Parts: sequence; structure tokens; C-alpha cells
Amino acid sequence: MTTAPQDNPFQPPAAALQDGLGVATGEPLYRLAAAGIATFFGTPVAGSWVIAQNLKRLNRPQEVQKAWRVGIGITVLIFVLSWFLPDNFPAAPINIAAVFAMHQYAKQNTGEALDRHAAAGGGYLSNWRAFGISLLFLIVIMAIVFGAAFLLPLTGNA
Repeated sequence: MTTAPQDNPFQPPAAALQDGLGVATGEPLYRLAAAGIATFFGTPVAGSWVIAQNLKRLNRPQEVQKAWRVGIGITVLIFVLSWFLPDNFPAAPINIAAVFAMHQYAKQNTGEALDRHAAAGGGYLSNWRAFGISLLFLIVIMAIVFGAAFLLPLTGNA
């Protein structure tokens, strides 16, 4: 019987170890495109949800609240702009600006971490999941808007 290291049942495996910088928690993350997809279909609030999920999984909970404030702030800004713009003003420039802003915010705050995650072989969540979640956000926001539009005339303030 040989005493070679591979025959020793008590020797740890000789696998390469990952450094701690690549994947903070080992959980799959959303790609940068997911923030843009969620923003396009479900308002910037949905985009901020995607960014917040990544920040939580990257062990950066102190930045989650800021991501929510950015998404809600951009959404409120869009509604205020829409209120004052003429009826025939096209919505496309505003939507493109919102998608671009949320994508850049995601890139600025999680871009490097996502690159390290990819280099470490970390997994990613489906963009379809981000799309589905964005539709849920859209339903909730539209319910709030239509509910307010319905209830406001009943109060006599409209």
C-alpha cells in the first residue's frame, strides 16, 4: 500500500478555493440588464427592487434604502413631469431617460461587484424573472394611480 497523498482519506481535497471578493454570499444575482428591463416594464420602482436585491446579496444592506429612494424619486418625477407636459408630448423620451438613469445607477453601484461575481463563476437570475416582477410592480402602481383618479373626484378636490 502506498502512502501517496491521494490515498489518504483524511486529506482535504485539492480543489482551488474562491477568494471572498468574487461572490459575497454565493447567491445568484441579477444582471445589469435586469434593472433596465424592470424599469422599462414596471417603472423605476421595479428597477430599484432589482438593484436592492443585488445589494442585499452583496452584503451591502446600508445602500438598499438609497436604491429605493432613487427609484421612487424618479417615478414621482416622471408623474410630476407628465402632469405638466402637454397631452401630445411623446412618452418615449421620458421612458428612455428613466431606463438609462436606472441602468447607470445600477452600473455605478453594482457594476464592479457583478464583474467580480462573473469572474468567480457566480450564477445569475433570469431576466424573465425581472420582467415578471416588473409586471407585478406595474399592476400595483396602476392600481394606485387609477384608484386615486377614481377617488379624487369623489372627495370634491378635483
